[in-house]
Amino acid sequence: MTVRQEENTPIGNYFHDNGILKIFEKIKDQVDEFEVDTEELSTDIDFLISSLKGLKITVKKAETEYTKYVAMKELKGYDL
Repeated sequence: MTVRQEENTPIGNYFHDNGILKIFEKIKDQVDEFEVDTEELSTDIDFLISSLKGLKITVKKAETEYTKYVAMKELKGYDL
């Protein structure tokens, strides 16, 4: 399903506000080092997994809301 995000972009907002890109960079930098703090790496990976699960929930919610929006528009006879 393609979800149109217009003025408010809940999927993009979640991604950026939760620092998913920053944690990717942090993990990438850690694994490229010769010495790795495994506790810190594990914590960062746990954070990333949790954030990605939250992103998946946000995507599903956006799909549901958009499906409702499309159904209401069709019911009222409006063009999208």
